[in-house]
Amino acid sequence: MKTFPLFAGAILFLAGCATEFGIVADDVPPAVVTSFKTKYPSAENVEWEVEKSDGHLVFEAEFKLDGKSKEAEFKMDGTFVKEE
Repeated sequence: MKTFPLFAGAILFLAGCATEFGIVADDVPPAVVTSFKTKYPSAENVEWEVEKSDGHLVFEAEFKLDGKSKEAEFKMDGTFVKEE
């Protein structure tokens, strides 16, 4: 967990360069993972992206739920933003 602050700094740097990029699940903040698993406990095939939206980082999960493709966005502190 000591590497998370370093990773967060790298995300902030890269977010200034690109608007959206994929990340591995291990690099998603724990608060985001907890919120996601609480809201979507039966989600499958989860893939993560991080993007800069209105100057803030947003973590987007793309996943399958009941056979349907879904997307959900969360703030870095785990706050749910929206579902598509």
